[in-house]
Amino acid sequence: MNPDRFLTITMRSTTMKPIPNRPAISNVLIKASANVAFRARLLTAPKDALAELNLPPEDAEILGSVQARTLPEYARQVKVRLMAHQL
Repeated sequence: MNPDRFLTITMRSTTMKPIPNRPAISNVLIKASANVAFRARLLTAPKDALAELNLPPEDAEILGSVQARTLPEYARQVKVRLMAHQL
């Protein structure tokens, strides 16, 4: 499977189903899973954490509107928003 086409996030015992391709969103989720400091900023102040990244406006809006306490919950909310945008 092409990693640019789908993203699967596995954290502890939580496995996310593939998320449709959005490279910028995939990169943010990958960075948050690997970088504890970025993950903490993303979960506490998403718009501030995302401001340093050069994201497409629609992706920044989706990612910046999520409020979650954990990264798996953040990823679930992103997936829901992506699905809503596809309708």
